[in-house]
Amino acid sequence: MTYQRDRFLDDSSVWHVSLELRSRSGPMHSLMTSLTPEERDAVTDALAKALDTIVPVLRQRRTETNA
Repeated sequence: MTYQRDRFLDDSSVWHVSLELRSRSGPMHSLMTSLTPEERDAVTDALAKALDTIVPVLRQRRTETNA
């Protein structure tokens, strides 16, 4: 089971990043697949919020590297 959110650092498809939550065992897969739609939304919202924090760091580093 996988929950994933993607972002682009700019308007091109070159700078694409994904953040993924993946089950790595049978019990975890069962737990993740048993989530209600509201709980799934909460998980994907948390991934999106994490990307809101991560992407600016990547954009800044990309800007510094390309300067």
